[in-house]
Amino acid sequence: MRYDLNIFQKGGGRFHEVSCCSQRCVSSDCRMKRSRVTWMTRYVLLVVLLYALAIGMFLIPSCRSGQKSTISQRDSYLRMITAGVREKTYQEDELEPSHYIPALPEIEAEYASWSVEAETVKIPKGVEILRDRPGYSGIGYLGKLPEHTKSALTIPIHVPYTQHYSLTICLGSDYGGNGAVRINDALVSPFSLEAGKTFTRVTFYGLFLEKGKTTVALDTEYGHLECDYIELSSDTSLDDTRFDIPETPCDADASDAAKKLYEFLRDHWGERMLTGQYVSDSANRELGIIYSLTGQLPVIRFSELGTDRDPAQIESAIDWNVYLNGVVGLMWQWKAPGSDSVYTNDTEFDLEAALFNVDPSRLAGMSQDEIQTAIRKLDLPKGSLELVKDIDSIAESLRKFADMDIPVLWRPLHEAGGEWYWWGSAGPTYYVRLWELLYQRLTSYHQLHNLIWIWNAQSSEYCVPDDTYDIASVDIYLKPEHSYGSRYEQFVSLARITDGQKMLALSECSAPPDLKMLSIDRSVWSFYGLWYGEYIMNPDGSFSDRYYSSNDLYNLYNSDLAFNLNDFLSLCQ
Repeated sequence: MRYDLNIFQKGGGRFHEVSCCSQRCVSSDCRMKRSRVTWMTRYVLLVVLLYALAIGMFLIPSCRSGQKSTISQRDSYLRMITAGVREKTYQEDELEPSHYIPALPEIEAEYASWSVEAETVKIPKGVEILRDRPGYSGIGYLGKLPEHTKSALTIPIHVPYTQHYSLTICLGSDYGGNGAVRINDALVSPFSLEAGKTFTRVTFYGLFLEKGKTTVALDTEYGHLECDYIELSSDTSLDDTRFDIPETPCDADASDAAKKLYEFLRDHWGERMLTGQYVSDSANRELGIIYSLTGQLPVIRFSELGTDRDPAQIESAIDWNVYLNGVVGLMWQWKAPGSDSVYTNDTEFDLEAALFNVDPSRLAGMSQDEIQTAIRKLDLPKGSLELVKDIDSIAESLRKFADMDIPVLWRPLHEAGGEWYWWGSAGPTYYVRLWELLYQRLTSYHQLHNLIWIWNAQSSEYCVPDDTYDIASVDIYLKPEHSYGSRYEQFVSLARITDGQKMLALSECSAPPDLKMLSIDRSVWSFYGLWYGEYIMNPDGSFSDRYYSSNDLYNLYNSDLAFNLNDFLSLCQ
């Protein structure tokens, strides 16, 4: 709502006045009457003006995106977020300095490569040296390791240099099987092995090993795995990637606020990441837990659209920006048209049929009436209208942010490469077509230019055009006992998929990445988003340390490698 203070029409620099008598009346009484009427008129109009301004100030929110809220407003909002959250009392020796800087080892970038034959190490009880499977090296291989055994095979090695390595294990199984690799008893990664009569090389990249004695262990689940050898070699995969990030967002008409946020992300790319937290609902309990444990808040408040909680989540996201100037992140749980689920197995909607022989740009520019007419003429498939109706509906939600000039980190059509969501189930061609329809419909038809687009399909086959997204991201969930690390391998893989032309983000995770490993691996994500619920909060609303300790959370939010909200505002406002 806009209020214009120039209410009164002016002429010759004076207010127009109403005469109280004819032009012939020049007596002092007449002049006095005219003066009294003039001042009374001005007084009444002034009262009306002040009253209108008061109503206007009441109707307009107390602060807007790009403006700082008052200290009292911020304090009231913080009290609302932290209401009912139990604070943790730290012991003096629990906390690191106010700005945590992890101690890093000195890296020796030297070429190294060697292998160890499995049959040359201590052979587990009951395991034999076999020679039946073709292609083995050495004098044989170890056959049929015991199933469901931690460290079923242990191989000691001596690491010559402190640096990154790739580890390859040569394995075989007649029936297929599952296992995992440990280094110095820390879980590196699980793996699956297909059945076959020959050996398969299973490789893990970007493993940081320090000079000295190291133990590589193989866990087994089922399948009676057979091991021929392990091989280690220095890994320079990240050094081979060069980043060249565009200076502006993909949307040529991006709003100034969106450009400003994009430029901030680009300026700090590879050096410092933004903290982010998903919330389960508008109560913001996850944010309250973080504040009570760290004294800080995340930069990004992430939430979902497409649920029955949308109105409350939208208002809460707006409040996050209005009162604290925090960044808004939104993902879209787009229920398949005609269903109440996002999952492929729960819907009969046929994306291929809906977009068969459809030009996304043409469809994106048509009104719903025009689309309906084209369907009657058999010029468009029926399902195309259902898609557009859903996009138009979500556009109305997003418009609330655009109207208030709030930039949004926008992540639709996520995890398509897994094909468990309906938007990925029809394959790459129709996923890309749907993405282009969504992008064109929101930017060109609905003129929503406050969005920073995040592509999260997580597969090279599902790549969308470079000029339709700004950030590539990946979602990574690990078991609690699995050290999260920096997720170096996924970082390098995503960098290669995007040819170093996009910033990379960890859009969903079960735990924040490890600060020390981020520095060592030089794989600093643009931002991360810790998922809500059990990944940070117990059912009773208290902090859950199942995936991450409170001390690590404190160090993360008070480190020089991650932006908390105060850090962000000190540089961005």
